[in-house]
Amino acid sequence: MAYQWLPPSKDHRPLWPGRLEEVIDLPNGLRLEIWDYSRRLAGDRWLVGMLVQIPIEAGPEHFSSPEIYERFRRETGGVLYYRYRKERNFIDERERKRIFRSLKENFLRAALDYLSHPEFRERFLRTEVPLYERRVRWEEEVKRKDEEAEELEEIWKDRPI
Repeated sequence: MAYQWLPPSKDHRPLWPGRLEEVIDLPNGLRLEIWDYSRRLAGDRWLVGMLVQIPIEAGPEHFSSPEIYERFRRETGGVLYYRYRKERNFIDERERKRIFRSLKENFLRAALDYLSHPEFRERFLRTEVPLYERRVRWEEEVKRKDEEAEELEEIWKDRPI
């Protein structure tokens, strides 16, 4: 999988620095962050990168069991993220700021009403929490199958085939 830039946090240090460009407090109580993670590629050519993210806290009422919720809190700190990225590659250095501004303005024009909707948080959680739970169950099943295979290997290691 290709590297995807994420903002710095206590658990993550990105490969190159980014800059928080703007924070917008939405009318539905959420906070939209716009990050510029542009970087020089070669000479006067740049990768212009924009990450928009909204941290959304999920409570135990969104999960099917307290155990999965506790695992979620341990792994994520209780937060899911809406994220949108847009990149333009091999941009002239003189055009870098204009291109970023254009990416940002186009995104806000297209998505701000949608992200500001009063039900956005609940709709997002109704979609993302089941995906998280499915991933957890899948990981547990893979782990169980691996343990089962190891047990069988131990049982059969000295037997002729």
